[in-house]
Amino acid sequence: MTVVYRDRITARQALAGAAVLLLALMFTQPSLAGASDHRALLLLLNKGLITQQEYDQAVAEEQRAKVEEEQRVKQATAITKNGLQVELGGFAEIDFIGDNTRSFEEIIGNRPVLRSNTLGGANRLLQTSPRNSRITLDVRAPERGGIKSRFYGAIDFLGNEPAIGTPGTSNLTLRTSPDARIFQMYFQVESPAVDVKIGQDWSKFGFMSEYSRGQVSVAATPANMFNRWIQASLSKQLPLTDTLSLTPVFSVERPPQPDAGLPSFVAGIQLAHHGWLAPYTGSSTGDISLKPLSLQISGVGRRLEANSGGQSKLNSQTYVPGWGLSSSLFIPVLPSRDGEIGHTAHIVMEGVTGAGIADMFNGLSWGVCNPVCGNSTSNSGFGGQAFGQTNIDAGLAAVSSQTGKFEAIRTTSMMVHATYYLPDQGKTWIGGGYGTIYSSNAAEMTCTVSTEFCGGALRTSQSIYLRDSTYYAYVFHDFTQEIRAALMTNWVRTTYADGANAENHRVQLSFFWRF
Repeated sequence: MTVVYRDRITARQALAGAAVLLLALMFTQPSLAGASDHRALLLLLNKGLITQQEYDQAVAEEQRAKVEEEQRVKQATAITKNGLQVELGGFAEIDFIGDNTRSFEEIIGNRPVLRSNTLGGANRLLQTSPRNSRITLDVRAPERGGIKSRFYGAIDFLGNEPAIGTPGTSNLTLRTSPDARIFQMYFQVESPAVDVKIGQDWSKFGFMSEYSRGQVSVAATPANMFNRWIQASLSKQLPLTDTLSLTPVFSVERPPQPDAGLPSFVAGIQLAHHGWLAPYTGSSTGDISLKPLSLQISGVGRRLEANSGGQSKLNSQTYVPGWGLSSSLFIPVLPSRDGEIGHTAHIVMEGVTGAGIADMFNGLSWGVCNPVCGNSTSNSGFGGQAFGQTNIDAGLAAVSSQTGKFEAIRTTSMMVHATYYLPDQGKTWIGGGYGTIYSSNAAEMTCTVSTEFCGGALRTSQSIYLRDSTYYAYVFHDFTQEIRAALMTNWVRTTYADGANAENHRVQLSFFWRF
């Protein structure tokens, strides 16, 4: 017991020591911020040598010149081949993660915290990982006949992995020989009439990724929609006034299950006020850019199905609608002045409700696995004799133990997040927030008889969870344009169907080299 106690203290001391070193470097580093870009113009304005209109015009011209210069620099660093501009990018990420349970790998997502009466729920875990590193390729074609086109691809190393303990798979193998996967891959066409995007990218439901929490955690934590898949979308930003714009979007996206006859359909609108801006960093490695006050409302419709006739009626299908409504708001509470980054802040809020939309949230299954309620560990039946073969992802739909009917699992979520950029030209920013996601009917999806199994595991009120909640705080610092470091603390609480709660506390220290 004494040895175990010392091991735990040593691991925590290591993370704490690294965190202290990071904070010391951040706040003792000489400020890289120079004088205000517009100080001379402000002096002339205050002395009455120029008018407010002349000042505004000069500032606007400086901003345009700055943007044009950035574009020239970007083009100069790109490789040009046959008229195409090819730019290689990405980042290396090294994570040091300490948890008080063994519930998660790098990604928390919307997975449950393991119960404290399990081995994983009663013991700590320290992880080191480079797997979230990424390589990107951005290829842009010259404008042809008023049409611009672009190819974008990104590969990371968080692909589907065999579990540790699988023959030939060790912790060393998992960390040092990870599987590469397609993170994003699409082509985009912009024309005067409409913009088209085809390929693997963020779902248009919720204008996903545009209202993400820029946390240190790999991918998302509970209640933040976060997933990418194949889709074809149409959109166009339409100016309403000099500062207001409206962006409608429509997309046809991947079916919600392997055995499906219809895709998912998404439609939404986004209203933005471009006269009210604040810096935004939507991911741990993203560039800081000015984002306008905006509101989005979107919906998704889909169909879930299962065979209800058993072996005697293979073509007898039962259908249930899947649907979702989402609304998000980006508010610059301390807006940027003249394009400045420092001493600014924003708030992001998001609310989602629907049924059969668990796949919109990374890792969400509600403990309702597939297949459901077969008669043996090898039977893929859906609901015993009442429902035959099916193939559906976990957490989307199941047979209710109360009604005996095939039902979509309901999901409701909300999150609020705030970020403040310190007065050092955006070199340092801090943030925090809260999120919770809840299901009102997942508890009904139990197997009714103790001899019935779900993929070899009983599905009971002890394994089904009804709510995941999180609150967190973090700090980021850019030492240079390439070198970034971040520290985060995060709490996740899972409520199971039997009323039990389980909690995980994570401390994560990450270093990034962006290119």
